[in-house]
Amino acid sequence: MSTSIGGRVYPESDPDPEKERLATGSLSATRALMSLPDAYEQHVRRARRLRFILFAGRTLADSGLLMAAFIIAYWLRYGLELGRDVVAPESFKPLSTFFPYLIAYTAITLISFQARGLYSVPRAATWLDHMRLVTSGSLIGVSALTLGALLLNPVLPSRLVFVFLWVCTVVIFGIERFGYRRLRMWFWRRGINIRRALVVGSGVAGQRIMKDIVERPDLGYKLAGYVADSTDGPGSSAWSVPIRSKNGGLHRLGNVKDVNRILSGQHLHEVIVALPATHHAQILNIIDSCREFGVDFKLVPDLFEMRFNEVRVDELNGVPLIGLKEVALKGFNLFVKRVLDFLLAWSMFIVAAIPMLIVAALIKLTSPGPVLFKQKRVGRGGQVFMCYKFRSMYKDAEARLEELREYNEVDGPIFKMRNDPRLTPFGKFLRRTSLDELPQVFNILKGEMSFVGPRPPTPEEVTQYNEWHLKRLDVTPGLTGLWQVSGRSDLSFDDMVKLDIYYAENWSLEMDTMIILRTVPAVLKREGAY
Repeated sequence: MSTSIGGRVYPESDPDPEKERLATGSLSATRALMSLPDAYEQHVRRARRLRFILFAGRTLADSGLLMAAFIIAYWLRYGLELGRDVVAPESFKPLSTFFPYLIAYTAITLISFQARGLYSVPRAATWLDHMRLVTSGSLIGVSALTLGALLLNPVLPSRLVFVFLWVCTVVIFGIERFGYRRLRMWFWRRGINIRRALVVGSGVAGQRIMKDIVERPDLGYKLAGYVADSTDGPGSSAWSVPIRSKNGGLHRLGNVKDVNRILSGQHLHEVIVALPATHHAQILNIIDSCREFGVDFKLVPDLFEMRFNEVRVDELNGVPLIGLKEVALKGFNLFVKRVLDFLLAWSMFIVAAIPMLIVAALIKLTSPGPVLFKQKRVGRGGQVFMCYKFRSMYKDAEARLEELREYNEVDGPIFKMRNDPRLTPFGKFLRRTSLDELPQVFNILKGEMSFVGPRPPTPEEVTQYNEWHLKRLDVTPGLTGLWQVSGRSDLSFDDMVKLDIYYAENWSLEMDTMIILRTVPAVLKREGAY
């Protein structure tokens, strides 16, 4: 026998005081749950109102900045007379002549910013992410304004004003975006406007999420704790991602089935579900609980896992078809990348020739041995080549490697040691600044390496690869890569390989450009470089 209360079924049993007390509690909980959808709707309405207020404020602020950019562009042309002198009186145009253009540019660019996603970038977006959207959005605005002006009036008041306008917009918004991000991170580091998050699952994906939240307070999150069916915690053999927690460790708040209880007793803003797809029923229950309690939720998809990252989705007359991704770097794409690598390598060699001579002289003066360190590496398609680097270790470094194996600080078939005793004093400086890799410009000129790509492994490392690791050898190795700007040596080996394979399958010139631009601050901050 059973009893239905509020749409939920509860089994009947013999009268018992303790069970009656629990039943009363269950009835109260059920009545509370029946009212939770209203709480969720209220939460949604409040969130929408807040988003509208913030959006309206940012739109007004950006409108002011766009108008300021237009006025500055006008002043550069007619005030400072940049480009060419305004000699004839009829060539001078008052600012009022440009008012229709000013209004049109502001409206078009704001719409472009919204369409490009400038107002919905994630919290972890970098300044370069913001500027990529600002640059493209303002370029669309200037192009549309110029085209419209030509159609309506074949004789433009001044073409240089439109050129200056785009430059001024990029500069002004570059300063504004930099200050905006710095101010937000300043607040977040002090616990202001942060989001308290609960992570569900302690697998590799969940551990990576927790690591980022704990070690990066500038992301605007605070980890309230995690739930997992496994009792293995940080420091155990099952915990594969090292997490440096400043608050004494992570808090396990219970099992996955306890999410409903935790949501009712914790003030949470967000639940991040990092469970495998096989936990389909549990994921749906957690999503329902989040909706009932008015808490935002996010899912870490199984794209984090290797096999799911290899698929592509097409369709045939509306029917989804799933296949395997092919490497994007082949054919014409590979030719374009090789031409750009060759031109950029020659430019880099011309600029860095004298600094390389100075570094070579300092190596020779500070420690005995050759200037260059030559080592066999494995390139595209398993081809072995000789990789060049400035020597940063003592001459007997290779002979001493085996005695240091036990101090390896990373997993997988690579060796990394933060305080490697084989490094010379000047070699430590070279490693931290990545200057030891400058001679690899010759490998790039020879076509053995590229500026962007997976780091080239040694033949000994390749012999220890799992089968899926070999896919990183489908593309030309690089001087820098996706994992170097995503944590550098602080990532696990499997994470490095996954990022390398993602790069190979999703390559684009835009991705290469962003990686090169992000490499500069990564090197300057010396994050994970050892």
